[in-house]
Amino acid sequence: MVLVTAALAVGGSASASVTLDLVSVGQVGNNSYQVVTLVASGGYSLNQPGVEAGVYNLKVNGVATPSFCIDIATEQIENKLYTDYNYNPLASSPVSIIGPMGAQAATDIEKLWAAYYSPSMTSVQAAALQVAIWEDEANNSGPGIDTAGKYTLTVSGNSLVTTAAGNMLAALPGLTTEANLIALVDSGQGYVVAVPEPTTVIAGALLLLLLGASTLRILRRNRLS
Repeated sequence: MVLVTAALAVGGSASASVTLDLVSVGQVGNNSYQVVTLVASGGYSLNQPGVEAGVYNLKVNGVATPSFCIDIATEQIENKLYTDYNYNPLASSPVSIIGPMGAQAATDIEKLWAAYYSPSMTSVQAAALQVAIWEDEANNSGPGIDTAGKYTLTVSGNSLVTTAAGNMLAALPGLTTEANLIALVDSGQGYVVAVPEPTTVIAGALLLLLLGASTLRILRRNRLS
């Protein structure tokens, strides 16, 4: 039971507040990003040219963490340390006026990440994935899903990015693999990130608890034989 106890102790820290710093937007090494224009209307309205689209490079508790923005309604100051972020289920994020995204958008984002995210992706590919995430959230918005009600989102100003994003969304019905993702939310804008390793350990420990003490006895007996 020592392993389970230790893992659950990690679980307590995983749900506590974490520090977050948005270092840059774009590919690490050259800070390369693409610029687009976002126009939202309906339950939430926005007309914002010059939006940086690409990988959002975070430091979470000091650890470099690639992410994508899931909150077009909130801006974030780069290189400012936020101390009140928390991990949150993706489907119930973001916590701003446009959220939460709901289960369908969360599943779609997990499929898009699994199919298209790569640390070596180009700035156009990264920006297209970001745009696809924003557009899928808007496509799945509606009463009962987000506090503002249904809204539409149009992205323009960069045909390479918008065309690639459209191709990603068109491919969604054929995608099956889902990445293991979670959200980071609080006073700033929300982000989607890969589930950190400690959370995976917790899940394994909880599974052992569900299997029961008899399973633990079997595992112990097999180890001794």
